[in-house]
Amino acid sequence: MKLILLALSAVLIVSQQVPPVPSTPDGFVYGPPVTTNYTLDVFFDHLCSYSAQAFPGLYLYWSNNQHWLRMVVHIVPLPYHYYSFYVSRAGRFIQTNYPANFTEYMSWMFNHQSKYLDTAQGWNQTTLYQNLAADTQTATGVNSTLVMSSFNDTSYNYNLRLSWKYAQSKGISGTPMYMVNGVLVPAASGFTKYQDWQNFFNSLN
Repeated sequence: MKLILLALSAVLIVSQQVPPVPSTPDGFVYGPPVTTNYTLDVFFDHLCSYSAQAFPGLYLYWSNNQHWLRMVVHIVPLPYHYYSFYVSRAGRFIQTNYPANFTEYMSWMFNHQSKYLDTAQGWNQTTLYQNLAADTQTATGVNSTLVMSSFNDTSYNYNLRLSWKYAQSKGISGTPMYMVNGVLVPAASGFTKYQDWQNFFNSLN
């Protein structure tokens, strides 16, 4: 009985651990500084089909309203998308070192998800890295050799894990999910069109 109680106590302690504080705020920022009226936090997975469907309408809406809307995209690699973490590591390398190319990378992956959801199942890790580096170069113009080198840099791995823990601490359980000014908006997970976002923000004013 004592062993069972000790085991349960250990589980509770682990489950209640506070995520580490990142050295910089999480996410890729679009738009004006925090003094803007609204901040929209977006939680996407590069290999989530629903994220891919949601992105075009959302990005167009933000583009037309960026003078007042700040958008922060957080990448959350879901465990049931087997290669999502690897794809996200390459994305984190681009986000960190070539931020002007991050949207291109994200868009390319959204448009070629089947390659990493289906075709990649027959690859070993070396083949995965080679294809991912080549595709990153295709998407962004960043030399594939630099991308390959980034896979040996543990900082991208670590920071991506911090991002995942950050998302879990906010109650994010899937993608796409959204917060507006720090508040979860469950209904927005079904938004796929420009008009959806326009109607939503109009309802707040």
